[in-house]
Amino acid sequence: MQSSKTKSPATLPDNIPGNNQDKEVSRTECVRCGVCCTKGGPTLHLEDIGAFKDSSVKRSDLYTMRKGETVFNNIEGKPSVLSEEIIKIKGTGESYSCSFYDPDQKACAIYANRPIECRVLKCWDTKDLEAIFEKNRLQRKHLIPPDTVIAEAIAGHEQRCSYSTIETLVKKMGGSETSEAVEKFLELLQFDHHLRPFIAKKLELPIEEMDFFFGRPLTTTIKMFGLQVKQNGDAFLLTPIEKGIGEFGN
Repeated sequence: MQSSKTKSPATLPDNIPGNNQDKEVSRTECVRCGVCCTKGGPTLHLEDIGAFKDSSVKRSDLYTMRKGETVFNNIEGKPSVLSEEIIKIKGTGESYSCSFYDPDQKACAIYANRPIECRVLKCWDTKDLEAIFEKNRLQRKHLIPPDTVIAEAIAGHEQRCSYSTIETLVKKMGGSETSEAVEKFLELLQFDHHLRPFIAKKLELPIEEMDFFFGRPLTTTIKMFGLQVKQNGDAFLLTPIEKGIGEFGN
């Protein structure tokens, strides 16, 4: 969830009566402009578990950002590396608007059970959000019973595809161990790519839940290492983003 600086003035949108878009005004209450909701879904906390009990929020509505993944820290206003995993509500569209936000009604579809970050956020004064921002964050272990097949699959995926492992391989690229590092990297990409439909089919789970169980696909998140993937049939090509030249394939 995006936030402004504490007690910063807010600019009202054009469709609010009496608004002058060129003039900053002091906000004291929510005017349902939707800006907070269209900046991405919130991170969930232990206080949000109740939403799962009444099915207001389902696993298919969520995705996990794993330890070591780069995320934009809205409080600090800059990217940071996660020291532990977090779970977020999925977004939609180019702006990655919260999937529960109804732009036509300018309303939240789960307002009565909205996450705690949404409850405490005031765009004109973010001190309440800052107070809980990094506390009691929900993790997969809070929602998945231990000693289950899916829990074991998650543990195996984490051990094999951790971001610390990936970072080590990336650092070896461009040196004397480039070929070996690229080969191992591509193996991880293939493993992560094929694990998701395999688990969904084997355990009869919706494919939409896989981003919650295993985090976002590596083919998406490797961009934080300056790399991108081009897929040609069953083969993956690894390409630097910066210059778009030089490909590593399997």
